Amino acid sequence: MTYEQPLPEPDPEAEGPTEAERAGREAVRRQAQGMGHHEAAQAFRRLAAAPDSPSEDEAEGQEDQADGGRRLAELAEWERIVDQLSLHAGTYDIDTDPYVQGERAAH
Repeated sequence: MTYEQPLPEPDPEAEGPTEAERAGREAVRRQAQGMGHHEAAQAFRRLAAAPDSPSEDEAEGQEDQADGGRRLAELAEWERIVDQLSLHAGTYDIDTDPYVQGERAAH
C-alpha cells in the first residue's frame, strides 16, 4: 500500500538564494573539498572570527547586506559542512554531499 500526497504548488513569488549567496556556498565547497572535520571546523572559526563577519545578532536582522548575503551564506555553508563531517571520519567530497546532490537534482 502506498500513500500519495499531492505536492504543494511552488510559490512563484518565493525568493531563492541570490547570486552572491550561491557563489559564496560554491566557494566554500571548493575550499572544503578533501578537508576533514577538524580542518573544516578551523576554517569556519577563522571566517567567523574575521573582523568583517557579522555577529549572530547582526545576522538575524540583516535584510539588505552590502555583499548580497555572501558572507552569511559562507558561514552557514561552513557550519553545515562541519556538522556533516562530525557524523563520519572521512573527508568532505562535493560529489557525495547529499545536500549538493539534492540541489543538483532540483535544477
